[in-house]
Amino acid sequence: MRKKWRRRLDAVGEILTFIFAPPFVLFIRFIPLSWIYPLGRTLAHLGRIGLGRRKRIALANLRLVFGKKRNEEEIQAIYRRCLSNTVISFLELLKFCFLPPKVVKERIKLVGKENLDAAIKRGKGVITLSIHLGNFPLIALKLALEGYPFAVIAKNPKNRYLTGLFSRYRDKAGIGFIDGGYRKMAAQSSLQQLRQGRILFIQLDQNPPYNEIMVDFFGYPVPTYKGPVVLAMRTGALILPTFILTDGGGRHRIIVERPFSLKTTGDKERDIAHNLARLMRLTEGYIERYPEQWWWWHRRWKRHIDYKRL
Repeated sequence: MRKKWRRRLDAVGEILTFIFAPPFVLFIRFIPLSWIYPLGRTLAHLGRIGLGRRKRIALANLRLVFGKKRNEEEIQAIYRRCLSNTVISFLELLKFCFLPPKVVKERIKLVGKENLDAAIKRGKGVITLSIHLGNFPLIALKLALEGYPFAVIAKNPKNRYLTGLFSRYRDKAGIGFIDGGYRKMAAQSSLQQLRQGRILFIQLDQNPPYNEIMVDFFGYPVPTYKGPVVLAMRTGALILPTFILTDGGGRHRIIVERPFSLKTTGDKERDIAHNLARLMRLTEGYIERYPEQWWWWHRRWKRHIDYKRL
């Protein structure tokens, strides 16, 4: 029964998107960039009323991770800033798609460019490993505008209008796309991308739709994509941990860290799990320092939080 109602709600949501999204996108296109930020804060404030279950998921995640380190007032404050950042990031991304490339490039600083250039020169491909931190789609936009051969592996949204919208903007910016919803095809395309010496963008902090390796995330085992480590082992591609931070005022900073050194012992499965755990700890450091910039909306800890009861 619940699935039936969910399908109906998805259908209604898709119809509403087709009706209201085009004029809204047009509105974003023609307003000044400076309007995006107060508009985003206002919409976030209004959104607190109707978020319901998504709010409960975010707060449950925050309490699980920070419950022993921060009080309830601090957790609520992180939630409010996270909501505001999420809404602003979406509006800002839309707006950036209509701005001249020169303006966009000036607003996104690339720190560690030398690490990326050196990795590409090896000719074995590069895996830019990231998480849902800051306005993360801008990583792809910035690197594509800078002329890097770039492809994102991700799943299309269920909403057909949003899928079409994102596809048009990716094509416009020159961002390659690999549909992660088709596992075998995605694996083949990813291997091809790396063997051609190109860049593959992967996010580590998502729940796989199939059984993967369990890795500790803030002290709680969660299923984790092993693809980044497996691809690096198979192709010799370097893994570059890459994160974007919002600095305020419409400015962003992409940090490309030095290559992640894989540790191998000859035991393949053990090596994959060990290196994934090391990468996960690295991402935890960024989330701890910038908790309001990470997406707390995902049901990341399904084995530790009963999300269905929220």
